[in-house]
Amino acid sequence: MTTSTIPVSENAIIDILKNIPENMLADIFWKAYVASDNSPLTESEKNSVANAKKDFKKKETVKWISK
Repeated sequence: MTTSTIPVSENAIIDILKNIPENMLADIFWKAYVASDNSPLTESEKNSVANAKKDFKKKETVKWISK
C-alpha cells in the first residue's frame, strides 16, 4: 500500500477541526489516538475517566470548539 503526502497548513487543520460536529470530532480523535492503544486501563486512568464523566454530567468541562 502506497502512502501519499500532501502539505496542509496548521491553520487549515485547525479550521477543519473547529468546523466538524463534536460527535464526529470525538470519533476522529478516538480513532487517531485511543483505538491504537489496546492496553488495559490503569487504576489511575480509570479514575480519570470516571472523574471526567462526572465533570461532564455536571457541565464543568471546557468547550474548546468555538464558532
